[in-house]
Amino acid sequence: MSRSKNVDIVKTDKVNEMLPIGQLATLGLQHVLAMYAGAVAVPLIIGGAVGLTPAQLSLLIAADLFTCGIATLIQAIGIGSYVGIKLPAILGCTFAAVGPLIIIGKSFGMQTAYGSIMVAAIIVVLVAPLYGKILKFFPTIVTGTVVTMIGLSLINVGVTSIGGGSGAKDFGSIRNLLLGGFVMIIVLLSNKFFKGFFQAISVLNGIVLGTVAASFMGMVDFSQVTNAKWISFVHPFNFGMPKFDLGSIIMMTFVMLVVMIESTGTYLGIGKVCGKDITQKDIVRGLRAEGIATFLGGIFNSFPYTTFNQNLGLLALSKVVSRFVVIASGIILIALGLVPKFAALATIVPQPVIGGATTIMFAMVAVAGIQMLAKVDFNRNSNMLVVACSIGVGLGITAVPTLFDKTPIIFRSIFSSGIVSASVVAVLLNAFMNHDDKNAHTDIKVSETNLNV
Repeated sequence: MSRSKNVDIVKTDKVNEMLPIGQLATLGLQHVLAMYAGAVAVPLIIGGAVGLTPAQLSLLIAADLFTCGIATLIQAIGIGSYVGIKLPAILGCTFAAVGPLIIIGKSFGMQTAYGSIMVAAIIVVLVAPLYGKILKFFPTIVTGTVVTMIGLSLINVGVTSIGGGSGAKDFGSIRNLLLGGFVMIIVLLSNKFFKGFFQAISVLNGIVLGTVAASFMGMVDFSQVTNAKWISFVHPFNFGMPKFDLGSIIMMTFVMLVVMIESTGTYLGIGKVCGKDITQKDIVRGLRAEGIATFLGGIFNSFPYTTFNQNLGLLALSKVVSRFVVIASGIILIALGLVPKFAALATIVPQPVIGGATTIMFAMVAVAGIQMLAKVDFNRNSNMLVVACSIGVGLGITAVPTLFDKTPIIFRSIFSSGIVSASVVAVLLNAFMNHDDKNAHTDIKVSETNLNV
């Protein structure tokens, strides 16, 4: 394989290289393994927090894998000259949507969650061509604040899972705490002593070894796997026809705008590894693909999609940038989604195991936000006030969710979420405090920090 002088960059013509079928399958499977933990974690976390049954969780995971495959094919193959970046990009569920979807699912049910996903997806497709104009409302100070708030609001979910899950009879028991701590140690040791691929799947290492340990402790029930079918098709609207709530739609729209910026950073990273200059047209095509994939997620009982950064790391490591490799990954993901018995394997993972892994991941989301904020000039008092007020309002509402119980329903539905409240305050306050500063809106450098862990 020919390389340029920069070892991080591979010649662009390799993007369209067709490799032997055996290599495509092996390399495609490696990409699937690299993103698998992140792919199944989102439905596991949301389903567990919302209180879905093991059968419903199995359905969510199968739908997620199936739709991940379709989303990846749309991005890598493309649809004409309008949809898909046509680079080796793997799509998976974004962690940025976990907190809002848990809030929506608990408050209004999964039908409303899917309704908000579908509307937000349509908005992404429509605003993609206006991306540059939208960005000025989301400079680093805003996106960093929103991402930090998303991470902070999720940590409670992870810690609750370590205890055994909300309502568990043995909540906070020694065995739950030990199991959650064991998983966290495995994740840390994997990052400390492993390199490359095995380091990339450190979360999966923790989940697998944690589940093995839990089985010896009598905490794993294999009946769900035994009773699951070998082959089944993913059906649309398994939770019923979507419902629509204004506050939920606004919440998901804010999330998707943040995801658009997040994905742009990943596109630039993929372009660098592939030796291709990413243009605004490329970004618009990629975002359209993500919008369409997210809309399909709403139909097939899955979640919003983003381009995974784990796989960008794998591209840089392997130097294999053929988009046909990730097309093979997409086919593998679709096949896995059609095997319920395989999907059911993920449902046997005990809550403390999930909590041990996700607490670290959620905290990493907050750290990613802090990294973004590190680029902000805090010598300016206005910037300090924007971040302080936004996070203060967001955390305050998260800690006291009944604050707006006596306000009008439409106001309550919009501002009852700490994430949405922090986002609104950040956008409006930044526009007010920094509107006369020419530099305030020129720091829109796309962050290459991705929320996926």
